Amino acid sequence: MKGDRDDDAERFGVMDAVLPKDMAKRAERAGAEKAEQDGLSLLALAAMAGAYIAFGATFAASVSAGFDGEFPIGLGNMLGGLAFSLAYVLAIVGGAELFTTNNLMVMAWAHGRLPTGWLLRAWGIVFVGNFIGAAATGGMLIVAGQHAESAGAVGTSLLESAARLNALGFVEALFLGILGNTLLCLGVWLTYSARSTTDRILALIPPVAAFYALGLEHAVAVMFYLPCAAFIGVLAEPGFWTMVPQAPPAITPGGFLRVLLPVTLGNVMGGGVLVALAYWFVYLRPGRV
Repeated sequence: MKGDRDDDAERFGVMDAVLPKDMAKRAERAGAEKAEQDGLSLLALAAMAGAYIAFGATFAASVSAGFDGEFPIGLGNMLGGLAFSLAYVLAIVGGAELFTTNNLMVMAWAHGRLPTGWLLRAWGIVFVGNFIGAAATGGMLIVAGQHAESAGAVGTSLLESAARLNALGFVEALFLGILGNTLLCLGVWLTYSARSTTDRILALIPPVAAFYALGLEHAVAVMFYLPCAAFIGVLAEPGFWTMVPQAPPAITPGGFLRVLLPVTLGNVMGGGVLVALAYWFVYLRPGRV
Protein backbone atom coordinates (compact mmCIF):
# COMPACT_ATOMS: atom_id res chain seq x y z
CA MET A 1 0.00 0.00 0.00
CA LYS A 2 2.76 2.45 0.93
CA GLY A 3 4.54 1.74 -2.35
CA ASP A 4 1.32 2.39 -4.26
CA ARG A 5 0.87 5.73 -2.49
CA ASP A 6 4.45 6.72 -3.27
CA ASP A 7 3.96 5.78 -6.94
CA ASP A 8 0.73 7.80 -7.09
CA ALA A 9 2.46 10.81 -5.51
CA GLU A 10 5.28 10.66 -8.05
CA ARG A 11 2.90 10.13 -11.00
CA PHE A 12 0.70 13.11 -10.13
CA GLY A 13 3.56 15.39 -9.14
CA VAL A 14 2.67 15.54 -5.44
CA MET A 15 5.62 16.80 -3.37
CA ASP A 16 5.72 15.48 0.18
CA ALA A 17 7.39 17.48 2.93
CA VAL A 18 11.00 16.65 3.76
CA LEU A 19 11.20 14.12 6.59
CA PRO A 20 12.85 15.00 9.95
CA LYS A 21 16.06 13.05 9.33
CA ASP A 22 16.67 14.96 6.11
CA MET A 23 15.60 18.19 7.83
CA ALA A 24 18.44 17.61 10.30
CA LYS A 25 20.92 17.23 7.45
CA ARG A 26 19.63 20.44 5.87
CA ALA A 27 19.94 22.31 9.17
CA GLU A 28 23.48 21.02 9.72
CA ARG A 29 24.57 22.02 6.22
CA ALA A 30 22.96 25.45 6.56
CA GLY A 31 24.73 26.06 9.86
CA ALA A 32 28.13 25.26 8.39
CA GLU A 33 27.49 27.48 5.36
CA LYS A 34 26.44 30.42 7.54
CA ALA A 35 29.70 30.30 9.48
CA GLU A 36 31.75 30.29 6.27
CA GLN A 37 30.47 33.72 5.18
CA ASP A 38 32.85 36.66 5.39
CA GLY A 39 32.47 38.97 8.36
CA LEU A 40 31.14 42.00 6.47
CA SER A 41 28.43 39.97 4.78
CA LEU A 42 27.39 38.45 8.11
CA LEU A 43 27.30 41.89 9.72
CA ALA A 44 25.18 43.35 6.92
CA LEU A 45 22.73 40.44 6.96
CA ALA A 46 22.51 40.68 10.74
CA ALA A 47 21.79 44.41 10.64
CA MET A 48 19.03 43.73 8.13
CA ALA A 49 17.54 41.09 10.42
CA GLY A 50 17.62 43.49 13.37
CA ALA A 51 15.72 46.01 11.26
CA TYR A 52 13.13 43.37 10.39
CA ILE A 53 12.55 42.69 14.09
CA ALA A 54 11.97 46.41 14.59
CA PHE A 55 9.46 46.47 11.73
CA GLY A 56 7.66 43.38 13.02
CA ALA A 57 7.49 44.62 16.60
CA THR A 58 6.17 48.02 15.55
CA PHE A 59 3.65 46.39 13.20
CA ALA A 60 2.47 44.20 16.08
CA ALA A 61 2.15 47.24 18.34
CA SER A 62 0.14 49.01 15.65
CA VAL A 63 -2.19 46.06 15.08
CA SER A 64 -2.86 45.47 18.78
CA ALA A 65 -2.97 49.17 19.73
CA GLY A 66 -6.15 50.13 21.54
CA PHE A 67 -7.27 46.55 22.25
CA ASP A 68 -7.08 47.00 26.03
CA GLY A 69 -10.56 46.96 27.51
CA GLU A 70 -12.25 46.77 24.10
CA PHE A 71 -11.65 43.15 23.10
CA PRO A 72 -10.53 39.94 24.84
CA ILE A 73 -6.82 40.25 25.59
CA GLY A 74 -6.13 36.90 23.93
CA LEU A 75 -7.47 38.21 20.63
CA GLY A 76 -5.15 41.19 20.75
CA ASN A 77 -2.21 38.93 21.60
CA MET A 78 -3.04 36.58 18.74
CA LEU A 79 -3.34 39.38 16.19
CA GLY A 80 -0.14 40.96 17.49
CA GLY A 81 1.61 37.60 17.15
CA LEU A 82 0.46 37.18 13.57
CA ALA A 83 1.72 40.68 12.79
CA PHE A 84 5.07 40.06 14.52
CA SER A 85 5.53 36.98 12.33
CA LEU A 86 6.36 39.44 9.54
CA ALA A 87 9.78 39.90 11.15
CA TYR A 88 10.67 36.23 10.89
CA VAL A 89 9.24 35.82 7.41
CA LEU A 90 11.42 38.70 6.22
CA ALA A 91 14.50 37.41 8.04
CA ILE A 92 14.29 33.67 7.35
CA VAL A 93 12.82 33.65 3.86
CA GLY A 94 14.91 36.69 2.91
CA GLY A 95 18.16 35.09 4.08
CA ALA A 96 19.06 37.57 6.84
CA GLU A 97 20.85 36.46 10.01
CA LEU A 98 19.32 36.46 13.51
CA PHE A 99 21.40 35.56 16.54
CA THR A 100 18.48 33.71 18.06
CA THR A 101 17.81 31.34 15.19
CA ASN A 102 21.53 31.01 14.45
CA ASN A 103 21.65 29.00 17.67
CA LEU A 104 20.61 26.12 15.39
CA MET A 105 24.22 26.20 14.13
CA VAL A 106 24.93 24.04 17.18
CA MET A 107 23.82 21.09 15.04
CA ALA A 108 26.76 21.62 12.66
CA TRP A 109 29.10 22.19 15.62
CA ALA A 110 27.98 19.00 17.37
CA HIS A 111 28.43 17.02 14.17
CA GLY A 112 32.03 18.21 13.78
CA ARG A 113 31.44 20.37 10.70
CA LEU A 114 31.90 23.66 12.53
CA PRO A 115 34.86 24.51 14.83
CA THR A 116 34.02 26.22 18.11
CA GLY A 117 35.91 29.35 17.11
CA TRP A 118 33.92 29.73 13.91
CA LEU A 119 30.66 29.23 15.78
CA LEU A 120 31.49 31.91 18.34
CA ARG A 121 32.79 34.27 15.63
CA ALA A 122 29.55 33.98 13.68
CA TRP A 123 27.41 34.45 16.80
CA GLY A 124 29.43 37.49 17.88
CA ILE A 125 29.23 39.24 14.50
CA VAL A 126 25.51 38.52 14.14
CA PHE A 127 24.79 39.66 17.71
CA VAL A 128 26.46 43.03 17.05
CA GLY A 129 24.77 43.41 13.67
CA ASN A 130 21.35 42.62 15.12
CA PHE A 131 21.81 45.33 17.74
CA ILE A 132 22.87 47.90 15.14
CA GLY A 133 19.88 47.14 12.93
CA ALA A 134 17.27 46.89 15.68
CA ALA A 135 18.34 50.00 17.59
CA ALA A 136 18.93 52.16 14.51
CA THR A 137 15.61 51.21 12.94
CA GLY A 138 13.86 51.81 16.25
CA GLY A 139 15.30 55.32 16.31
CA MET A 140 14.20 55.99 12.73
CA LEU A 141 10.67 54.78 13.46
CA ILE A 142 10.42 57.22 16.37
CA VAL A 143 11.83 60.11 14.33
CA ALA A 144 9.21 59.23 11.71
CA GLY A 145 6.50 59.63 14.36
CA GLN A 146 5.28 56.04 14.51
CA HIS A 147 4.93 56.25 18.30
CA ALA A 148 2.23 58.90 17.93
CA GLU A 149 0.06 56.83 15.59
CA SER A 150 -3.47 55.88 16.74
CA ALA A 151 -3.55 58.76 19.23
CA GLY A 152 -0.36 57.51 20.87
CA ALA A 153 -1.56 53.92 21.29
CA VAL A 154 1.38 52.55 19.29
CA GLY A 155 3.88 54.38 21.49
CA THR A 156 2.01 53.28 24.61
CA SER A 157 2.27 49.64 23.51
CA LEU A 158 6.00 49.98 22.84
CA LEU A 159 6.57 51.66 26.20
CA GLU A 160 4.59 48.97 28.02
CA SER A 161 6.67 46.25 26.37
CA ALA A 162 9.87 48.03 27.41
CA ALA A 163 8.63 48.56 30.97
CA ARG A 164 7.78 44.87 31.29
CA LEU A 165 11.26 43.92 30.08
CA ASN A 166 12.89 46.45 32.39
CA ALA A 167 11.13 44.93 35.40
CA LEU A 168 12.25 41.34 34.77
CA GLY A 169 14.47 39.58 37.28
CA PHE A 170 17.40 37.43 36.15
CA VAL A 171 15.72 34.05 36.59
CA GLU A 172 12.45 35.12 34.98
CA ALA A 173 14.30 36.66 32.02
CA LEU A 174 16.43 33.51 31.66
CA PHE A 175 13.45 31.17 31.46
CA LEU A 176 11.48 33.49 29.18
CA GLY A 177 14.54 33.41 26.91
CA ILE A 178 14.77 29.61 27.06
CA LEU A 179 11.11 29.12 26.20
CA GLY A 180 11.06 31.92 23.65
CA ASN A 181 13.92 30.68 21.52
CA THR A 182 12.73 27.10 21.78
CA LEU A 183 9.57 28.15 19.95
CA LEU A 184 11.38 30.40 17.48
CA CYS A 185 13.98 27.78 16.58
CA LEU A 186 11.25 25.16 16.23
CA GLY A 187 9.65 27.48 13.70
CA VAL A 188 12.90 27.69 11.74
CA TRP A 189 13.40 23.94 12.14
CA LEU A 190 10.02 23.36 10.49
CA THR A 191 11.09 25.44 7.48
CA TYR A 192 13.67 22.78 6.68
CA SER A 193 10.74 20.50 5.79
CA ALA A 194 9.58 22.95 3.12
CA ARG A 195 9.75 22.57 -0.63
CA SER A 196 8.40 26.04 -1.47
CA THR A 197 8.40 29.60 -0.18
CA THR A 198 4.75 29.21 0.80
CA ASP A 199 5.62 26.13 2.85
CA ARG A 200 8.33 28.05 4.69
CA ILE A 201 6.05 30.96 5.53
CA LEU A 202 3.23 28.72 6.75
CA ALA A 203 5.66 26.71 8.88
CA LEU A 204 7.07 29.85 10.52
CA ILE A 205 3.92 31.71 11.45
CA PRO A 206 2.32 29.52 14.18
CA PRO A 207 5.43 29.16 16.43
CA VAL A 208 6.37 32.84 16.02
CA ALA A 209 2.82 33.99 16.72
CA ALA A 210 2.69 31.75 19.81
CA PHE A 211 6.01 33.20 21.01
CA TYR A 212 4.60 36.72 20.86
CA ALA A 213 1.18 35.88 22.28
CA LEU A 214 2.73 34.08 25.28
CA GLY A 215 4.95 37.05 26.11
CA LEU A 216 8.22 35.13 25.74
CA GLU A 217 11.53 36.84 25.04
CA HIS A 218 14.47 36.86 22.69
CA ALA A 219 17.60 38.94 22.61
CA VAL A 220 16.97 40.84 19.40
CA ALA A 221 13.57 42.03 20.65
CA VAL A 222 15.32 43.37 23.77
CA MET A 223 17.72 45.19 21.43
CA PHE A 224 14.70 46.91 19.89
CA TYR A 225 12.23 47.58 22.72
CA LEU A 226 14.57 49.10 25.31
CA PRO A 227 16.45 51.47 22.96
CA CYS A 228 13.13 52.34 21.31
CA ALA A 229 11.65 53.35 24.68
CA ALA A 230 14.74 55.46 25.34
CA PHE A 231 14.30 57.16 21.95
CA ILE A 232 10.64 57.88 22.74
CA GLY A 233 11.65 59.39 26.07
CA VAL A 234 14.13 61.72 24.38
CA LEU A 235 12.47 62.48 21.05
CA ALA A 236 8.72 62.42 21.65
CA GLU A 237 7.07 65.81 21.44
CA PRO A 238 5.23 67.19 24.52
CA GLY A 239 1.86 66.58 22.90
CA PHE A 240 2.53 62.85 22.85
CA TRP A 241 2.72 62.69 26.65
CA THR A 242 -0.70 64.31 26.97
CA MET A 243 -2.19 61.40 24.97
CA VAL A 244 -0.62 58.45 26.79
CA PRO A 245 -0.80 57.15 30.35
CA GLN A 246 2.58 55.42 30.17
CA ALA A 247 5.70 57.23 31.37
CA PRO A 248 8.98 56.15 29.75
CA PRO A 249 10.85 53.53 31.80
CA ALA A 250 14.26 54.54 33.10
CA ILE A 251 16.60 52.86 30.60
CA THR A 252 20.28 52.81 31.55
CA PRO A 253 23.15 50.93 29.90
CA GLY A 254 23.44 48.77 33.02
CA GLY A 255 19.72 48.08 33.06
CA PHE A 256 19.80 47.18 29.38
CA LEU A 257 22.60 44.66 29.92
CA ARG A 258 20.87 43.31 33.04
CA VAL A 259 17.96 42.23 30.84
CA LEU A 260 19.90 41.35 27.69
CA LEU A 261 22.35 38.96 29.38
CA PRO A 262 19.89 36.46 30.89
CA VAL A 263 17.62 36.57 27.84
CA THR A 264 20.63 35.85 25.60
CA LEU A 265 21.80 32.96 27.78
CA GLY A 266 18.27 31.58 27.79
CA ASN A 267 18.06 31.85 24.02
CA VAL A 268 21.26 29.84 23.61
CA MET A 269 19.96 27.18 25.98
CA GLY A 270 16.56 26.99 24.31
CA GLY A 271 17.60 27.11 20.68
CA GLY A 272 21.04 25.55 20.98
CA VAL A 273 20.28 22.77 23.46
CA LEU A 274 16.55 22.03 23.52
CA VAL A 275 16.18 22.21 19.74
CA ALA A 276 19.54 21.90 17.95
CA LEU A 277 21.29 19.41 20.24
CA ALA A 278 18.08 17.45 20.77
CA TYR A 279 17.52 16.91 17.06
CA TRP A 280 21.23 16.28 16.47
CA PHE A 281 21.10 13.53 19.11
CA VAL A 282 18.04 11.91 17.58
CA TYR A 283 19.09 12.04 13.92
CA LEU A 284 22.79 12.86 13.51
CA ARG A 285 24.71 11.44 16.46
CA PRO A 286 27.41 8.87 15.60
CA GLY A 287 25.83 5.61 14.54
CA ARG A 288 22.57 7.23 13.46
CA VAL A 289 23.57 8.78 10.13
